[in-house]
Amino acid sequence: MGTKLRIKIGDAWHEVEVLDLDADPIEVVVDGEPVQVAFLTSGKEVKALAPAKSAVALPEPSGAPAESAPAQAATPPAAGPVKVFSSPMPGVIVSVAVKQGDQVVPGDQVCVLEAMKMQQTLRAEWAGLVREVHVQTGQQMQGGDPIVTLE
Repeated sequence: MGTKLRIKIGDAWHEVEVLDLDADPIEVVVDGEPVQVAFLTSGKEVKALAPAKSAVALPEPSGAPAESAPAQAATPPAAGPVKVFSSPMPGVIVSVAVKQGDQVVPGDQVCVLEAMKMQQTLRAEWAGLVREVHVQTGQQMQGGDPIVTLE
């Protein structure tokens, strides 16, 4: 199972699953169709190697146009930074939806926190592999307490 993402190119949203980041070119599935891609280190352009023949430029978040640059060989990624998903407020953990070793993507449910008699579903803010789960059902939390560590 690879990393699943939902990306927007222009006005269209696409379901993307990255199968193998160590491959060169990288293997992905875009809207159910297998594609091999190479990523520039700037992250501004994705060149589809098969089956499409043209590059797709992704705009900068500010809306500025992306610069065109020649394709470069993809390098295997270094171990990603450790990210700690923390409780946004005091409350009690009602349920935990992930376990060590799970792969999560932004929007995946991590846990349910009850605060002031209201339950709030807490969702992953980043993609990553669950390195450690710091909570269990019924645990009292303070704002800022760690819930899950992702790598």
